[in-house]
Amino acid sequence: MMGNISNFDYSANQYQIRDKTQKNYLEFFGKSQDCVVCFVDIIDSTKLVTCIPESKLNIFYSTFLNSMADIVVEYDGKIVKSIGDALLFYFENSDDNYFRDTLRCGLHMIKKRYEINDILCEHGLPSINYRVSADFGKVMIGYSDVSVTEDIFGPVVNTCSKINSIVNTNGMAIGNNLHLLVKSLHDFQFKEIIQTLDVGLKNKYSVYDVKKN
Repeated sequence: MMGNISNFDYSANQYQIRDKTQKNYLEFFGKSQDCVVCFVDIIDSTKLVTCIPESKLNIFYSTFLNSMADIVVEYDGKIVKSIGDALLFYFENSDDNYFRDTLRCGLHMIKKRYEINDILCEHGLPSINYRVSADFGKVMIGYSDVSVTEDIFGPVVNTCSKINSIVNTNGMAIGNNLHLLVKSLHDFQFKEIIQTLDVGLKNKYSVYDVKKN
């Protein structure tokens, strides 16, 4: 399972910020933007992979990650990167249609599990469970000279990671910031599952389970 992204070592070469005359620098564009940040993460994957032959690990990971990535693209989301057994992605627009697409995307991912597990079973691989989390906030966009893809940074990324760890198995949950923006969408049900998520704020931070009406 993916750890808290706030504990990642950003001094590693992949994320090192250097003078532009050197290689492997990460360039920020000096402005932040509002996004819906999302994680989808396999549950207990470390335990699962111990019983998978090395020759089949590529099938295990690619089946899950590529299935998730296809759904993100279908809903016009932007894929940032895979982090082991998890996928980080975001939606950068902020009208009701894009908020609705964020929720549809996450719920579509959960529904896709049956198809994914059928494929894994065909290859003699264990079935998987996973969680989807999302929240709304400002991110900073960065580009590295060693990668053609962008990366995102900001408190909402950390919050989304923390939310993921408490989501119901094969479910989707969202943070309070996103809930305030989507609670009027009547084609979804929202149920508070925790009131006191620690996200470094003085006030309580609620997390909500999401289901389709």
